[in-house]
Amino acid sequence: MDDLTAALESAPAEEELRSNLDKREYTQEYIEQVASDALDMASDLVKDPLVHKVMAMMIVNRMITWHTIVGEAQLKEGSQDTAICWFRDAGKFQSMFDSLIQISIGDKDFTCIHDED
Repeated sequence: MDDLTAALESAPAEEELRSNLDKREYTQEYIEQVASDALDMASDLVKDPLVHKVMAMMIVNRMITWHTIVGEAQLKEGSQDTAICWFRDAGKFQSMFDSLIQISIGDKDFTCIHDED
């Protein structure tokens, strides 16, 4: 118990930990490892590749939102040409989403648009 108390007393403050996280350099290797860990965790929790399709759709949707927000900000700043580029890229992500929604992962794929043919 004394060791635990000593560890708590010498532990860095939460603000210091957050500050260090904000200063962290996000290298390619670090970002790829975080992404890989997230995919591995999803595979461990759900033994169905549908979880990866859902993750891909969520990621693409976030990219659509991000590009739209940045495009709108550029438009407000008067940078119409830059805004158009961001909106165009949002459209490319929308196309990716539209493709994903049509690719079936199996009978239990609740994300797939099924044709009534």
